[in-house]
Amino acid sequence: KDTVLPTIGLKRVPDFLFNCKKKNRTVFEKEMEKTVKRLHNHPCIVYWTIFNEGWGQFSADKMYDKMKKLDDSRFVDATSGWFWRKKSDVDSHHVYFKKVDLKAGKMPLVLSEFGGYSFKPEGHVFNTENTYGYGKFEAQEAFEEAFFRLYEEEVLPHVAKGLCAAVYTQVSDVEDETNGLLSYDREVRKINAEKALLLAEKLKNTI
Repeated sequence: KDTVLPTIGLKRVPDFLFNCKKKNRTVFEKEMEKTVKRLHNHPCIVYWTIFNEGWGQFSADKMYDKMKKLDDSRFVDATSGWFWRKKSDVDSHHVYFKKVDLKAGKMPLVLSEFGGYSFKPEGHVFNTENTYGYGKFEAQEAFEEAFFRLYEEEVLPHVAKGLCAAVYTQVSDVEDETNGLLSYDREVRKINAEKALLLAEKLKNTI
């Protein structure tokens, strides 16, 4: 139900419907606390995500309060993507397979997952049989064109409308997901670096 319900438009459902086991909840809370204490002084961390797309989600509002007690210096995305409850620092959305169309509200608007286009550089993939991604491209040029068009036509216009952050899926390919900007072995960069710098400049100037 983690993905079926949002697909049919149900993105606000009670946590108890997920029926997360008590043992799992206990382990999760302990690991969350250990993670934050271990990484709290890393300046590269600006944002904590507690639950992603409903996976293992339980008592999201309670976990939000716990996270803020552990670290009140950073933004907390309690339920990234969907199944929002009452407490979070951001309005978090995942958008795949359709045009980005978001409206800013009272909280910072975050496109916390989008894109995910797949291109498999020959000889630089882990799984040679299967391909996973949100849109598949056989040629690097087509992949790169689609990537920049997505930013130009859907992300940049939303910045002017209140979009505060956007997280592209994803930095690199992993075992079965081939939707990274770098290949699995990090030897192939799928997009032009100079074009990416120009895009970053556009984003900066739009803010």
